[in-house]
Amino acid sequence: MAKEGAMLSISGITKTYDNGVKALKDVNITIPNGLFGLLGPNGAGKSSLMRTIATLQPADAGTITFDGIDVLSQPNELRRRLGYLPQDFGVYPRISAYELLDHLAILKGIANKVERKEAVNGLLAHVNLFQHRKNAVSSFSGGMRQRFGIAQALLGNPDLLIVDEPTAGLDPEERNRFHNLLVTLGEDKVIILSTHIVDDVSELCSGMAVLGEGEILLQGNPIEVTNNLEGKIWRKVVSMDETKEIEANMALISKRLFAGRTVVHVIADKPPEGFESAPTNLEDVYFSTLYRQRTNGA
Repeated sequence: MAKEGAMLSISGITKTYDNGVKALKDVNITIPNGLFGLLGPNGAGKSSLMRTIATLQPADAGTITFDGIDVLSQPNELRRRLGYLPQDFGVYPRISAYELLDHLAILKGIANKVERKEAVNGLLAHVNLFQHRKNAVSSFSGGMRQRFGIAQALLGNPDLLIVDEPTAGLDPEERNRFHNLLVTLGEDKVIILSTHIVDDVSELCSGMAVLGEGEILLQGNPIEVTNNLEGKIWRKVVSMDETKEIEANMALISKRLFAGRTVVHVIADKPPEGFESAPTNLEDVYFSTLYRQRTNGA
């Protein structure tokens, strides 16, 4: 097990693909035990960072260390301590949940048959799939498949767990069930939750970072970074024409439909005319961070 206080330290990680896309630009984050949210839009570089941490691709520059392991030069050492649920978790057709997890346990190095059976049955029970163990994983719903993905990621009781976009496409009930499962994994692991869904991070994580265009734009505690925006977010119900005018003249960070009407949020030190104060949430932090990146980079 990771000793108490084991951390994942990412320093100066840079990655450019052969097609010239700069996926990661001097990424620096320190991630302690517990659930850590990596938030960013699609194409921000989240999966590139997760794949680099998981030793599936090399970095061009920088270092990653975990509990005394130099991840980039000692990939096999890290893999023994790692559980990984990728964004697209493929499964074999027509093979049962028990058989597939047993097969993956062998690949993970659990050679003892009795020990393996205990581990497989225990994990299927933990993710509430034991009653479905004889069914083909390919027949599972999206939420069941994601829970199976967590079961395979937990084989060997890893100290570092990476889950990439785990709730995308899940219905609210399955998403809630998946959240509850992640919470039960406790504080004795470093768990990285990579997502573009703000609520995943606000509900689960005590630490977070926002990634945009391969760069870390913000990091901290979700409650603290939300409090920092208190009194600076203003909202108004508007028409489509008004929206365009606000977009041209104010720092419009988000617009959404509510009951068929458009609600806009802007960021400002003082209330613009006709706007009311909005209770600040992590979504405002996220959108205002991306807004600053867009306007500073323009």
